[in-house]
Amino acid sequence: MDESQLPGGPDDKGHAAVPQDLTTDHLAVGGETGNGPAPSSPSKGGHANGRPRSRSNSPRPSLNSPRPSIGRRPSAVVEGTEGPTGESKPRDFLMLAILSCFCPLWPINIVALTFSVMSRNSLQQGNVDGARRLGRNAMVLSVVAILGGIAVIAAAITLNRELILKSG
Repeated sequence: MDESQLPGGPDDKGHAAVPQDLTTDHLAVGGETGNGPAPSSPSKGGHANGRPRSRSNSPRPSLNSPRPSIGRRPSAVVEGTEGPTGESKPRDFLMLAILSCFCPLWPINIVALTFSVMSRNSLQQGNVDGARRLGRNAMVLSVVAILGGIAVIAAAITLNRELILKSG
């Protein structure tokens, strides 16, 4: 009998051939063929009681996963000064909005204060993008209220200059 005809003999390229009955396509393990999921042992990352780990495509990790979730950041990272990417937390410009409330442009400065408080609340809830957007709106409205208030005060002084000079 020729050596290439033996189950473990070399093929035409000189490599040792794997017998057909030892390939994973025909190997039966635990009542399943080699095409399905094979049960894994606890030493190779399986479940502690010998069951295989669940293999799902969902972004949420299974309960027995050793890796933490990467979908949401923990609240300690959001409340800190810097996130994992090095970005600082968004500002809410609350002090600027309170300062703008002393200017005579009352509807705009109240809205700026409201946006500032909403930005702070969004950051506490973990919505960093919303907090950044609301903080930017609060800053713009506060600056408009302060500059508008200065313009109103300057216009009032200019128009009433004669009254001020006559009284003094």
